[in-house]
Amino acid sequence: MGFLKVFSKTRCVMNKLNIKLIRKFSDSCQEASGEINQKLDSSKKGLVLGVYQCGKKLELTPVGQELDQKSGGKILQHLNELSERMKLGQAFVLTDVVPEYSAVALASLGPKDPGYNQLEALDETRENLRWAVGAGVRVLQNRGCGDISVQADAEHDAAAEAAELAAWRFEEFRSVEERQPACRLSLHGQAGDEGPGGAWHAGSVLGRAQNWARFLSDMPANKMTPIDLGQAALDTLCPLGVTVEAREREWIEAQNMQAFLTVARGSCEEPIFLECNYRGDKESRPPVVIAAKGVTFDSGGLCLKKRESMVENRGSMAGAAAVLGALRALAELQIEDTDMEGRLMLADALVYGQAVHKPELVIDVATFTRGVLQALGGAACGCYTESEALWRDVTAAGARSGDRAWRLPLWDYYRRQITDDPSVDLRNKGSGKATSCLGAAFLKSFVCCSWLHVDTTGVGKLAHGSAPPYLSARRMTGRPARTLVALLQRLAAAP
Repeated sequence: MGFLKVFSKTRCVMNKLNIKLIRKFSDSCQEASGEINQKLDSSKKGLVLGVYQCGKKLELTPVGQELDQKSGGKILQHLNELSERMKLGQAFVLTDVVPEYSAVALASLGPKDPGYNQLEALDETRENLRWAVGAGVRVLQNRGCGDISVQADAEHDAAAEAAELAAWRFEEFRSVEERQPACRLSLHGQAGDEGPGGAWHAGSVLGRAQNWARFLSDMPANKMTPIDLGQAALDTLCPLGVTVEAREREWIEAQNMQAFLTVARGSCEEPIFLECNYRGDKESRPPVVIAAKGVTFDSGGLCLKKRESMVENRGSMAGAAAVLGALRALAELQIEDTDMEGRLMLADALVYGQAVHKPELVIDVATFTRGVLQALGGAACGCYTESEALWRDVTAAGARSGDRAWRLPLWDYYRRQITDDPSVDLRNKGSGKATSCLGAAFLKSFVCCSWLHVDTTGVGKLAHGSAPPYLSARRMTGRPARTLVALLQRLAAAP
């Protein structure tokens, strides 16, 4: 009996000790959460520090090991306590470890140098870094840090992309006093890479361009009308050397764009045909034409959409927003159903673009059908092309940017389903159930050169499925702006 009493008291003492240790640890370590709960303070400096997962152990980067020595081993001590909790996409913030930083975020990088995963069609080294940086930036912002440095051994552009994407917030309709000040983002210890020509600078340009696309997509339809979208393009792209022409109804009528005008009749807002030209390559080379759907609100017309999906349909111009974002980045770097309206509008744009510019390649980008969302679940955009070489470039661009694409069929089977009505030449809806494939088959009828169709439903509007830590699931994504930039850069570099 005496032994049992002693054992019971000992266990009680140990439980109290554990509670004290947990409380002490919680005071200095906080896991990342989604929203900023403090006003950002530019005098508060934070550092994102990556951590590798080596089996069941966690390992600091070489820079992290140096900082740990400066902290007297505090970072490693906390790291050992986090070994069971640290996973890719998670970050924990430490305070009072190194004097130059108010807080240090330890973020999991996953395993060392995983490289390219062929099964996933993804450069996991770059994407894991984005996940780590995104989680780290967010947790530091939650602690009020307005000046954040990111430590990255390599792939500085990917780190910068994630930092910019994670730091962005949509605050257009908050009072000026309540808005968060801009967060300063920098690369730890390698200032030379932040200037023009450096990888960090290039990644920052890409991240900010996608954030602009997110802003355009997230604006409510009454504040982002066709005229507003045209004005935004003029204000942002013209100073960068992009020629922007906002064509009004008279010009559209003169071009006999009847499909475009038919869709425009469903709105009291005046239509705009936005044409942007940028020449970053040799004048002698034929251009690439990119046509994008820019419907600023899609109610479905007479075939009214369900109320549950209405919240996303301010993002029916997400294809146009992603293309405008890609143009901004390239210029800054110098490199039958009334709900099937997008394909009608694009048909006129495709014909006009080919007639005027005589391109070597046509790309169209649009939030087209929910069919591609149901098929891919938001993991990738659906792509259609008959060119094997072009598809290899698309795959490589998606693997590098982290915004992947998946190839879907352009079989004659789908063409027959849009031409099976003897009373019309083409049906914009078709008779089958593969809605995304039918939409691609419809557009293919208007293209007579190398062509890529990108259906961004599921990735271009609100994030579906498991959004990466550098994107918010409750806001528009701006995807696949960075993939388009990477693709165009690859094409420009090719013979």
